[in-house]
This record gives sequence, C-alpha cells and structure tokens, in this order.
Amino acid sequence: MSNLFIVYGSETKLLQGILNTQDSQFIRIYHNRIPQAQANAIDVNNFDAFKLALDKQVADNNVERIIFIGAAFLVQNNLFISEKWCEIEDMIETNVSSYVKYSHYLLPYMLKIRSGNFIYLSSFRANVLGRGTSVYSASKAFGEKFFEGIGKEYGNCGIYSASIRLGCFDGRMFDALGEDQKNKWILSIGNRRLGTADDLVKTIHFVLANEYTNGGVIELTGGISF
Repeated sequence: MSNLFIVYGSETKLLQGILNTQDSQFIRIYHNRIPQAQANAIDVNNFDAFKLALDKQVADNNVERIIFIGAAFLVQNNLFISEKWCEIEDMIETNVSSYVKYSHYLLPYMLKIRSGNFIYLSSFRANVLGRGTSVYSASKAFGEKFFEGIGKEYGNCGIYSASIRLGCFDGRMFDALGEDQKNKWILSIGNRRLGTADDLVKTIHFVLANEYTNGGVIELTGGISF
C-alpha cells in the first residue's frame, strides 16, 4: 500500500519518526521554518501550493491511503483582552479555519479511493481551561468535535478520524517555560516525565492500525493531575 501523509505543522520535532514510514509520500505544510529536504516529500507553506502538491503526488504515485496529521497551532500567550487582535485572528486561522479548509479539500480525494485518516493532535487544554488559554482551549475543543463529526459522517466510506489529546510533551511549548514551571509540571505527571516523540508516533501507528478508534479521543497525558 502506498500512503500519502499530509502533515500540517511539520515543524514539530515530535513527528520526525513518522517521516520514516515505509512506502509513503509526504506533503509537509510548514509555517516559518522550511523542513530539511527529503526525497519523498514536497514542502509547502500556503493553501494554493498545497493543492498543486496534492495533485502532483496523486498523479505520480499509486496512492491507496491518504493520512492527514494535524499538528499546527498557535498558542495564546496572554489573557484574552491583552492579546492583539491580529494575533487572535492568526490563532483562529491556524487553529481552526485552516483545519476546516484542508479537510474540505482532502475529503473528495479520500472518497475517490475510499481510504483516509484524519489524526488531530489536541491538548489537555481542550478540557482543562486556565487563565490565558481561552482562545487556544476553545480551538482545541473545536478541533476534537470537528473531527469527531468527520469520522461519524464518513466512517462508512473508509474514512476515519481520531484525536490524540496530548499532555506535557518535550516540545516547543514546554521549552518556552521557566525552570520552576517545568519542574512543577513534571511533578504533576503520574509518570514523572514528559511525553516523547516515541510515545506519540506509537499512538499514531496504533490509530492507523485500528479503525475502531474512529471518532474518538485518545488521552496521552501520562496521568497528569490538575
């Protein structure tokens, strides 16, 4: 089987292991940092370029399964009233509107081959709100519900969805915290460690191997306590 992965938010180091998947082609959608070149990947940073890349990958390869992994997000850094309006608009575009746009464009391709997966990387913040997370938390909750709906609408067509609700992972959000905050979060995790790329990649492969995860949310938080 030839897989076509569309990775929206390809800059995260947590997904590097996915890029080694055998018999696969990739479209990597990045924001600012161009990914390191890879022979089986096309890199784009806007929707029009994505459409051209998708047509090329489908034409050049015997694509039997299309897999969308949604990892892109912009985080909220301040209380809602303190955020500049342009920053709120960027969050809504990246965290909400673009997911709807990419999914709407991909679905006809998936329906044609009757095979597809939407895997949305959510956050514990979808359920646990805090000061300064209003827009970010709401966008994660939206993503979970949106992809739940996609799975329920198209599961009978071989198109499945699942959300993976991440806790504290060794990534750029954690890197931005001060040392005291980092230690506090680690102590709140039952496993007493951050989530790793290996934890995430294993979960993605589990979702791809098990279509009965369709429409669901997988908790990947290490037993975090709030």
